[in-house]
Formats: sequence, C-alpha cells, structure tokens
Amino acid sequence: MATLKDVAKLAGVSPKTVSRVINDSPLVNEETRRRVLEAIRLLDYHPNEVAKNLRRRRSQTIGFLVPYGSDFVFRDMGMMEQLKGVHDVVVREGYNLMLSVPLAKEDSLWEAERLVKRRCVDGVILYPSSGIDVIAREFLHRNLHFVTLGIGFKDQETNFVEVDFSQATCEAVFYLLSQGCKRIGLLTRPHWFFNVPENDSFLSGFKKALEEAGMDFIPQLVRESDFTVEGGYRDFLKLREQVPDMDGVVCAADPTAYGVIKALWELGKQPGRDFKVVSGDNFPLTRKLFPWLPSMHNPLLRQGEEAARMLLALIEKNNQLPGVVLEATFEPPKLH
Repeated sequence: MATLKDVAKLAGVSPKTVSRVINDSPLVNEETRRRVLEAIRLLDYHPNEVAKNLRRRRSQTIGFLVPYGSDFVFRDMGMMEQLKGVHDVVVREGYNLMLSVPLAKEDSLWEAERLVKRRCVDGVILYPSSGIDVIAREFLHRNLHFVTLGIGFKDQETNFVEVDFSQATCEAVFYLLSQGCKRIGLLTRPHWFFNVPENDSFLSGFKKALEEAGMDFIPQLVRESDFTVEGGYRDFLKLREQVPDMDGVVCAADPTAYGVIKALWELGKQPGRDFKVVSGDNFPLTRKLFPWLPSMHNPLLRQGEEAARMLLALIEKNNQLPGVVLEATFEPPKLH
C-alpha cells in the first residue's frame, strides 16, 4: 500500500508539499500540484481520512439520535422518510451519517454528549420525543451543534425544523363537513411520546374549523393515539364508545388511519362511505393501498432535508440559526 512518502518521492517533492496538495492549500503552484496528483493516481494512494479530519477537528459525520429502541426506528415509516431526507443531503455534501439508538431512553443525553464530545460526529439531529428538551437545552448552553425535528423545548427559537398542521387539519375538517359529517373526531399525536408544543397545531386547526363552522368543540371527540396501527384501532373504538354518533375522524398519522379502517371493517362499515376518515401522512404506501383516502400531507422527507442543511450550516458558521416551520397540506382523495 502506497504511503505519503512514496507519493512525495515519485513527484520529487517533500511530504509536506503532498499534504498541502491533499488539503487544497493555495501555497502550491499548479505545476507542482499536477505532479503530485499524477503521482497519487499512479500509486493509487488514498489519504488517511481519519487523520485528516482529526487535524481539521472534524469527523465529517452527522449523528441522528433516536432515544428509543430499534423496534420503533426501523418500523416507523415517518422516521424512514425523515432519515432518507437527512441521508440524501449529508452524503451529497461529503459527510457520513451515523444512526444512534440508545437501548433506554434515559441513556439519550449521555449518548448525545458522547457522540459530540468525543468527536464521533460534528453535530446531531434530535428526534422530537418527550424528554428531548433536556438534551436540546444542554447542547444550546454548551454551544454544541444540533437540530431538532420539531420544537425541542418551550420557547425554542433556533435550530429546529417544525411542521405546522393547523391549516391542513382545518381543511380536513371542512372536507368532512362537506361530505355530510356532523360529529367529527380527532385522533391526535400523544403528548407522552412527543414533545408536543402547548399550542398543538392539530388541535388548534381542529378547533378553528369547528368555530368557523359554528359548531361547538366537544373534548370527548379528541383522543391521543400512538401513531401505530394497533393504537389507531384501540383508540378509535374508545372514541366511538364515548361518542357513538361520530361519523368522521381526522387521524394525525397514516398508521392510525390503518387501525381505524381495520376497526370499521370489523364493525361491518365501509370506510369512506359509511364512515369518513382522513389520514395524516400521505405515505406512498397509503396512496397505493387506499387511493380513495383523503389525507394531510406531512412533508417528512423535506423536513429531514432541511434539518440536514441547517445542521451543516451550523457546523460551518458555528452559531445558531433561526428555526424553520414547514406547512402540511390537505390532499383530497384521488379516486372515489
């Protein structure tokens, strides 16, 4: 295997000059640079990237920290969309992506600090789960590079990419009203799982639509669910027990809607005809399985892309950046 000294000897220069060429130093004239690059090509020399990054005090790696086990990470379609968005931007910019999944939630802060302090990564993207506020505040206090996929803590103004569902939820309710629904429920995201802002955009959009339609808000028509098929099935049936005449429901996630559809089938009702359902992600799989299903489009892929761009900018500029809010949109059904 060729070494830096071998390249220097073949090119007729010092090892220091070879190092300068590798690091794109402007102190090397073009003729010398050409000879060194030709020697590198002929010897098939590959610089030690680890040593190079240590000199630059960079790892060229971005961390993606999820404070839950692998069952959640590798089976959640929303997470995969966000992760793909992050990956595409990071790799395109010449960085590596490290996925870190602590075995227990209480290990998350330790794991985040370990990744950054030991220079395993240059910065981390944090999933907006409950308890992330401790990590985000600590990183902000220490000026460590991070971006949260959502609001990480109360009054956070920098380093986040949030998705606002208020307008999409409002339009979803109006769509259900236009379809003849009189009692509309909401299966929203769980506060015990996510670090949900006080002004939850799902709930605020739901209330706004009812108010504009001249209808009363009934708390019994709102229930938190856990973004799983099983949770959607279970929580829809509980919601229906409380309000038997409910005839439509807005779901904050596609898996929740899958669970609702399963429950309706078992009740002998035809989803979309006997009971109206709106899903909350608009995944490609959902569009293929249920093309008749109206949905709120959650820009998860773009959220991941924006978070990666923001984190790379933070690393380069070494300061905080204003948070970004993306808008979810309502997508009416393509087929009936």
